Amino acid sequence: MKSPLEAPEKQIAEETSARPEKPAAAVIDTSKMAKGQREALELAEAARDPLEDRGSFASNLFVGRYDFDRIYPYPAQSTEDRAAGEEFLQKLETYLREHIDPDEIDRTGEIPPENFKGLAEIGAFGIKVPKKYGGLGLSQSNYGRAAVLLGSWDGNVAALVSAHQSIGVAQPLLLFGTEEQKQKYLPRV
Repeated sequence: MKSPLEAPEKQIAEETSARPEKPAAAVIDTSKMAKGQREALELAEAARDPLEDRGSFASNLFVGRYDFDRIYPYPAQSTEDRAAGEEFLQKLETYLREHIDPDEIDRTGEIPPENFKGLAEIGAFGIKVPKKYGGLGLSQSNYGRAAVLLGSWDGNVAALVSAHQSIGVAQPLLLFGTEEQKQKYLPRV
């Protein structure tokens, strides 16, 4: 048994240094599914990044893979990626300070229509939408930075923007839309 006093990085390196040489087998048995159900699942899975290309420790937990190399040492956002988000984050912070009144939103229970318009004008609803579709094309890390900024100012507006990035129009279209649908609808986001 390893000593709990042993350096954790040494334990982690010993326990997780070997990566599988071949991709993991399918996790879900589709052999007993109806044809339509199986095809829908296969389509959804095909839209995802291949397991070995996923950069997230957490996403690997869902498939039983504990890859500690992805969290230790703690992954840092690259200088280039951080710089790519700075202009938007500065605009967002300025907009929040000058136009969003969290107390008023709490009092009325509504986000004013002009705030929807203003957030759209600075690109807050297209943070992760690729530039070729009219979005900002920012990374998940920069979206996370925006979410922290939004949440520190007003939880209601943070929920609005966050929902739009995940369950709103943009993300389902990016994952499952045809190229024609993406070109037609994403620029409106």
